[in-house]
Amino acid sequence: MKKLIHSKPKILIRCNASLAEGPVWNHRTKEFSFVDILNQNIFICKNKKRIKKFNSKEMISNFLPSKNNNWISCGKNKVFQIKIKKNKIFCKKLISIKHKKNNRFNDASIDSQGRLWASTMDENEVSKSGNLFFFQKMNSPKKLLGNFIIGNGIDWSPCKKKLYFVASDKRKIYIFDYERKAGKISKKKIFARIPSQKGKPDGLCVDSMGFVWVACWDGSCIIRFKINGKIDKIIKLPISRPTSVCFGGKNLNTLFITSARKTNKFNQLEKNAGDIFFIKTNVKGIKTNFFG
Repeated sequence: MKKLIHSKPKILIRCNASLAEGPVWNHRTKEFSFVDILNQNIFICKNKKRIKKFNSKEMISNFLPSKNNNWISCGKNKVFQIKIKKNKIFCKKLISIKHKKNNRFNDASIDSQGRLWASTMDENEVSKSGNLFFFQKMNSPKKLLGNFIIGNGIDWSPCKKKLYFVASDKRKIYIFDYERKAGKISKKKIFARIPSQKGKPDGLCVDSMGFVWVACWDGSCIIRFKINGKIDKIIKLPISRPTSVCFGGKNLNTLFITSARKTNKFNQLEKNAGDIFFIKTNVKGIKTNFFG
C-alpha cells in the first residue's frame, strides 16, 4: 500500500462563509459545490474564476446531485428538490420531517443505490436529539440511530460493505456492516476516537484505498485513518474549524476542504476562516453517487 504524499493546504476560494459545509465534486459536470448554511447560500464552481452563488431563501445544509440533472438538499426540517434555470434557483419541497423543536438536518450522502441518508443535530448543542435517517422511499424515512447531540458525516467503504458515521459530540466515528440492496446497517462498532486536543470530528470521506479522512472542528487539521481505525496521517491547516472534505478534480486526487468562521479571544476574525482549501494528493477518491 503506497505511502501518502500530499501538498500543503492552499486557498481555493475566498468566500468568507459563516459555515461552509457539504463539499461535493460532480464528476459528470466537473463542478465543485458547497453550501454556506447560516447565510443560505449555494456555491457552484467550475474553477476559481467561474463561481456561481445562489441564495436559497431557506436553510440548506447540503447540496447533492441528482440523476435528473437537478439537486436534492436538506433544510431545517425539509427535503427539497432544487432546480437551477437561467441562473435562478427553484426549491420544491419533497417531504417535511417532525423534528424536536431545536433540531435541524446537518450532513447527508447518497448511497450507491441512489438513496438519501441524512443526519440531524440539536442547534443548541445540548439535547441528545440527533438522528440518522435513511430515505429508502422519500415519503417514508426510517430513523436508524439516535442518542447523540450532533449527527454528522456519512460515507461508505469502497466495497460498499461498511458504513461510517460521525457523532461529533461523542468524538467518535462509528462503523457498521452495510447491506447495500436493503440499506440495512448492523454490528455497530467504534471505528475511531478523536483525541480531545484534535477537536471534534465533522464531515468525512473515504478514498479508493479505504482510508477515512475526517475534518476536525476546533482541531485545525484533517486526520486520515487506516482501515483498522489507527491514525495514518494528520494534516495541519491554517484555520481552526475545518468542517468537511471530499475528493474531486480531474483525476479525483484533490481533497477539497470547507471551513467555518471563528473569532479569537479578542473578538477578531481568524484569517481565512470560512474559506475553501485544497490539497493535492497521490491517492484517489471515489466518484460521487447521484440521487434517484
